[in-house]
Amino acid sequence: MNSKDLHGFASDRPIQNIEEDLLGRSGFSEDLADAISSWHGNDSLVVALHGDWGAGKSSIKNMAISKLNNLKENKPDIVEFSPWEWAAQDKITASFFQEISKSIGQIDKSKAGKKLSATLKRYGRYLNTGESILTGLSAALPTLFILATIVGIGGNFSDETWVQTTSTVILGVLATWAAALKWGKGLLNRLSGNAEATAIEKEQSLSAIRQELTSLLSERSSSLIVVMDDLDRLTSAQLRMVFQLIKANLEFPKVVFLLLFQRELVEEKLTDGKQSGRDYLEKIIQVPFDIPKIEVTRIHDLLFSKLDQIIEQDKSVVEMFETDRWGNVFHGALYAYFDTLRNVYRYTSTLSFHFSLLKGKSAFEVNPVDLIAIECLRIFEPEIYGEIARSKDIFTKNGGDRQETATALVNGILDKASEGKRDNVEGIVRQLFPTIEWTLGGPQYDGGFSKGWLRDMRICHPSNFDKYFQFKIPKGELSNSDLKEMLSLTADSTKFSEFIMSLMERDILKNALSQFESFTDDIPMENAYTYIKALLDIGDKIDHEAVGFTMFSSNTHAMRLVVWFLRRIEDSKKRGELLLKCFQDSQGISIVEYILHTDESRREKDETDIVLLDHEFEQIKAEFVSKLDSMAENTPDKLITHEHLVSFLYRWKRWGDEAKVIDWLKSQTESAEGCVNLLKGFVSKSSSQTMGSCITKITSSIKLENIENFLPVEPISDIISATKTEYDSKGQEAIEAFNDALERREKGIEEEW
Repeated sequence: MNSKDLHGFASDRPIQNIEEDLLGRSGFSEDLADAISSWHGNDSLVVALHGDWGAGKSSIKNMAISKLNNLKENKPDIVEFSPWEWAAQDKITASFFQEISKSIGQIDKSKAGKKLSATLKRYGRYLNTGESILTGLSAALPTLFILATIVGIGGNFSDETWVQTTSTVILGVLATWAAALKWGKGLLNRLSGNAEATAIEKEQSLSAIRQELTSLLSERSSSLIVVMDDLDRLTSAQLRMVFQLIKANLEFPKVVFLLLFQRELVEEKLTDGKQSGRDYLEKIIQVPFDIPKIEVTRIHDLLFSKLDQIIEQDKSVVEMFETDRWGNVFHGALYAYFDTLRNVYRYTSTLSFHFSLLKGKSAFEVNPVDLIAIECLRIFEPEIYGEIARSKDIFTKNGGDRQETATALVNGILDKASEGKRDNVEGIVRQLFPTIEWTLGGPQYDGGFSKGWLRDMRICHPSNFDKYFQFKIPKGELSNSDLKEMLSLTADSTKFSEFIMSLMERDILKNALSQFESFTDDIPMENAYTYIKALLDIGDKIDHEAVGFTMFSSNTHAMRLVVWFLRRIEDSKKRGELLLKCFQDSQGISIVEYILHTDESRREKDETDIVLLDHEFEQIKAEFVSKLDSMAENTPDKLITHEHLVSFLYRWKRWGDEAKVIDWLKSQTESAEGCVNLLKGFVSKSSSQTMGSCITKITSSIKLENIENFLPVEPISDIISATKTEYDSKGQEAIEAFNDALERREKGIEEEW
């Protein structure tokens, strides 16, 4: 691909010469050129080259012409004429002779050539005049019929000869008038011009001009080859006009017509109630050729060459490309769409463009094999492509309860495949979306596969799906480049934590950490300390509030990342020592607190799936208590306003000195501000939605029993009631929830747990 044609958009044009032949058809083209150049008969020869749309008729024609132009002896004069270009103007006959005459004048500058050019022009004028009269008369027939009816009726009322004679004269006058109305000034001028030119040209008859043309062509040493392409684009009437032009008016010596069209289509257009199109063509065409069938392997080799050029432009694409999977996708289904050269060029040019759109800063944003496959559906099965784009849930959800409904939906989409291609479409869809196997009688895949699909940027993962249809990173999603950068930054604790915080500023942190979970196994073990410490550092700074029962907070995702990496370390002692070292060197507390809490719960239930051995567990617990003691003494404001305060209090009280914890809380709640800060930590939120409503209501509440695990609520209530201070929205929210809880208790309403 060169810089002028970056994506090969122009490659659908037919090749111009033999040197460009990639499919081994130059031999046929050369034989065709030799055959038609050797014709020197006393009448014309009509040769047809048949082939389906996109099969390469024009390329073979161009190679044949290239060969003819390079002949040293008996080099023919070649004139190309495209009736389709003139069909819309209804000037096929007129333009034919005009173009032929012009071409001969340019090709042959000899005296004989100039004479032939002029004679062809005169001959065309005669034929064009007749065509104009017939066309004008046809257009005027409706008006003429009405006028004839009126005049005819008048004549029929009288038997007098003079009346009938007068009617006839009037009819003639009205006919002329009707013609003028229908033909208009342009036609009359043309007829006048042709008549004047005819008078100037010594008033030769049509027969005399034909004889002159016959003589001039017979005297020529080389033949005249007239090439007409794209005949299958013409209407039935236009086709008949072209063939009549060839057989009725162009039976001249040393003239060869090379006609290119799709035979079945033209035969269908020429078939009427009187004659079949095939019989009609057999009377016109003496030598019919079918273009040689292209070896499919050659077309596929060209496709592979084009794909290699696209893939090799991006190193990350090369690294991501799975050769074995590509082989399964192509030979299993994709191959059926690449049986013509035109399909290859049409496909690869748009694929190249979409590859360029999905290049990231440092990594390709989608799976290249998946993009190649879905692009095939977009180009050749657009209805299937559109249905998939609108059905993200079913194509990315691995399993479900309503199998019968899902199966009907998937089969309904597959049934929209083009004729004869349903099995191929199903093969492509199965390769792209193992997630729908369960709807077609196949298996469901566990969560481990989903992680792999995300890591490999597969279309079947919901985080990647939209990229293949929007050709950009959807809002809220992390790019593959970002994921790769995260991996590289795990070697530097500071840079990695800074990158995570930048994701929080972009408001994509929660989803980013969720996606990064699939890359846990890709983190180098030598980055263990820097990676774990960075996550501990940011754990207290990121959101910890989960929504509903299934949505994790960013803090929870960070904790999972730490635990999953720790489990990669088989030596439990080294695992604990690593976490302790990172915890000692970090200012973050919340992630370790969560790990300790869950490990303690497993111990109480005698579960064996613990992260830490007893010795390391006790060491880290002691470090946790020490850190809270230090915060309580040195930075009490930081602790009382910490987002994880309540969770810390439970563990601090349980694992540390309970009296110290209670005394510290009492000291913090001697002021209204301290009370409000404490209440903020005890606020919990719940969501509710009434039946038939699309609006979710968020309710804030406080359970007094939770506070009473540490302090009595009456002193806090007295302090809050006595103050008139205005607080921020969260403070006001906490006060209202606290007062509401007190009011409910006074009414005897039990708190819900």
